[in-house]
Amino acid sequence: MNYVFYDLETSGKNPCWDQILQVGAILVDKNFNNLDILDMRSKLKPGLIPSAYALRVNHSSFSSVIENNNSHYEMVCKIENKFKAWSPAVFIGYNNIAFDEEFLRNSFFKSLRDPYLTSLNRNGRSDLLGLIRTLDLFFPDKIKIPKNEKNRKIFKLDQVSPFNEIEHFAHDALGDVKATIEIAKKVAKKSPEIWKACLIGSEKSKVLEFLNENQIVFFSETYFGKTSGFGGSYLANHPIYKYPIIFDLSFNPDDFLGLSVKDLKETFLSGQKFIRTIRHNKNPILLTMAQIENSSYFEKTDLKEYKKKSKMLDSCPSFKENIIEFLMDLAQEKDLQEESEGSQADITAEESLYKGGFPSINDTNIKQDFFKANWQERYHLCKKFTDKRFSYFGMRLIYEEFPEVLPENTKKEIHNAIKLQLSSINTEKWNTLDDFNKEIENIEKEDTNNSEYNVIKDLKSIYLYLNKLYT
Repeated sequence: MNYVFYDLETSGKNPCWDQILQVGAILVDKNFNNLDILDMRSKLKPGLIPSAYALRVNHSSFSSVIENNNSHYEMVCKIENKFKAWSPAVFIGYNNIAFDEEFLRNSFFKSLRDPYLTSLNRNGRSDLLGLIRTLDLFFPDKIKIPKNEKNRKIFKLDQVSPFNEIEHFAHDALGDVKATIEIAKKVAKKSPEIWKACLIGSEKSKVLEFLNENQIVFFSETYFGKTSGFGGSYLANHPIYKYPIIFDLSFNPDDFLGLSVKDLKETFLSGQKFIRTIRHNKNPILLTMAQIENSSYFEKTDLKEYKKKSKMLDSCPSFKENIIEFLMDLAQEKDLQEESEGSQADITAEESLYKGGFPSINDTNIKQDFFKANWQERYHLCKKFTDKRFSYFGMRLIYEEFPEVLPENTKKEIHNAIKLQLSSINTEKWNTLDDFNKEIENIEKEDTNNSEYNVIKDLKSIYLYLNKLYT
């Protein structure tokens, strides 16, 4: 299978409210030979204020975000067409599952496209950041990781790359992609088994298959920048969320096998995290007992004990049943708490990708018709959606791309709502004109050597342009 290495530069950090500004993607075969390339920028969407910090980092200028001929919608369509043509493939980035993938999904969603393109139709998703963290934890001699002045390891791409003698034009989408490919090459060459584990983890079905074939698995988890390793025995899948449940073999099963459902639940909630979850849709890197034996992270005696503990768990099916029951209780309590804290009414359309449900067959068909229709026809199609989110997104797309076909009162209503949103002086979920101006002021204060004069000049020009539009 081929690999698609990709990276996105964005207008900010929030995938619900910010947008993609640049996409860089390279299709390679399994031997990393280049097959095709995509490099494209778009201008700012009407109705969106960027983060000045983000524009500064990703080298965006007035000409690239204001005068660019490519609209955001045109770029999203180009990405979809190219990614579909490259499929099936494993889509790979650096911190892409937590960041780039969320922008990609939200962009497709708000453009009335399928948000799950990279995880359907035999496609897979892999994230080199998680791979590098796991590799460094278990086999630290395979790749060099820099440290900061506090002796803490730094896993940022723009520092890992040069530390491993990889040329890198940082915070440019295509530059980041090229560096990511070189890191992948190093891992595949020096640790082919770990690279294979990364590819296995790219698809949920392969993860489940791996767990069924290997009763004991090893993996890492990162919290607040600290990565820890675990060895565990696969118990079952979560009764509600379906992700795999693992018993942490650093605990002694004897301490838990005789406990009731109530006691198991209380013990777990008290802080003894004797079970862990494998997010099988987020590219977990799972290793076998044989692979981990050459690692200094686990002592050989621990590994022998793990085998005994795992056999103990196998001989007690009632324990697994009790685990499933207490997890069911926790999930139900969570649902009740969310229900008491507020309704779905507080969620805006922009934030509803994972909370608003899947489209009906009827709405799915209308989305397909929308894609094929001209802009005048699209206006009439928007009125046919039963899900108000899609009607809203469709109208916004028409406003952004071809406002001439909108009735004057509809166009004015959308524009006034945008002006009200962007001119707010309150703390909002989205960037406002006031936020943008304050960020420019902060950048100016930080630039004591006047080294960013041209950057600040460009940012001020962007602010003046947007201020004129929305006030």
